[in-house]
Amino acid sequence: MVGAPSLWTPLLEQAPIGSASVLYTSNTWFSDRDLLAGLVGAGDDVYRVYTTDGEAAGMGEILSPDGTRAASSLGIHDLATDVLREYPPAWKDLWVRPQAWSPDGATIAVLVEVGDTGSTGVDLLVPGTGEIRELARIGGDEPLPGWTVAFSPDGTRLAVQNGAAVRVITLDAAGAGVDVPLPAGARLAGKGAWSSDGANLLVVSGASCGCAGYPVRWTVTEIAAYAGTPTGRSWSRDGVFALRVLGWWPSGEPVAAEYTAAAGTPPTFFGTGEEQSGLTSQNAVDEARLIGLDSGRVLLAGAGMPLGGGDVESFDVADRVLASGAVRAGDPPLFTMGLLVFLPLTVIGISIAAVLTILLWWLIIRWWAIIGDHESARPLR
Repeated sequence: MVGAPSLWTPLLEQAPIGSASVLYTSNTWFSDRDLLAGLVGAGDDVYRVYTTDGEAAGMGEILSPDGTRAASSLGIHDLATDVLREYPPAWKDLWVRPQAWSPDGATIAVLVEVGDTGSTGVDLLVPGTGEIRELARIGGDEPLPGWTVAFSPDGTRLAVQNGAAVRVITLDAAGAGVDVPLPAGARLAGKGAWSSDGANLLVVSGASCGCAGYPVRWTVTEIAAYAGTPTGRSWSRDGVFALRVLGWWPSGEPVAAEYTAAAGTPPTFFGTGEEQSGLTSQNAVDEARLIGLDSGRVLLAGAGMPLGGGDVESFDVADRVLASGAVRAGDPPLFTMGLLVFLPLTVIGISIAAVLTILLWWLIIRWWAIIGDHESARPLR
């Protein structure tokens, strides 16, 4: 269980966390410090926050596989020292959205806007040297953060959403790519889309349904990595706003971030750019949780906000945590920002109710007294 940071949760710059298991974001923390991301310690429930530019966790804020670094649109944060390494000058003033770390943590795949062309580049960055490698260019409606790139388990290939197909690029000097056809309406399921053996890919698609709560069913389908043919395995979740695969449990079960829709949110699918932008907006999300797709078991969830809304609306989990299969109960912060608003309102509400109750009893007593006086003053017959 993960909770909203408290008002006294230290900034990363004040007390570096070392390494984190979970990076999460929400726009319901009632904070007067805007644009913060939360971190939960790798070994215990130590909480920290750090300043970001407002990207949702897992879509533009991602943890390195070992949880010691966090990449955001601002640069790469060292969680042990809070040193922020800015991106190379070639990306100055460009919109950079980190999407996935290579399994060894040596490379990051990012989405980078390409000037005024309306297209987006998929580039690789080596943080240690600042070396940039341009891999692909995709159209304006295609770069959906969180559902666009995935490294193979051995780090030798990168899957990139490319129109109605996924391009599998070999990360050698030649950089050759093969376009893999996808089922209609589907796209790459997330940064954890490769199967553990590197033979298959997971894709996800949404469809309308008569589902209780929210009329959308999302289905994750496994396909052969080069042929694109379904393997026969698939998983469906009903009444869900969005579904994004993060990786695999040691048992071989895929695990995914599952989002529930905020009240009044219309059904949203992989359609136009306007439709897709809704999937990355925390304004449209009530809460997010980590689930196992085989079992439906909830592996991570928010503690719940007293005034409604999610204290976890998007998140990323370090690959090392997923590979270990470790789960702990969690110890969310007390006196969260939401609670500090909720408690005074509760006290005020109870006080008003008490005063109104006393006033009501006083009026009743006075009414009966007046009636009694009236009866006693009535003349005898």
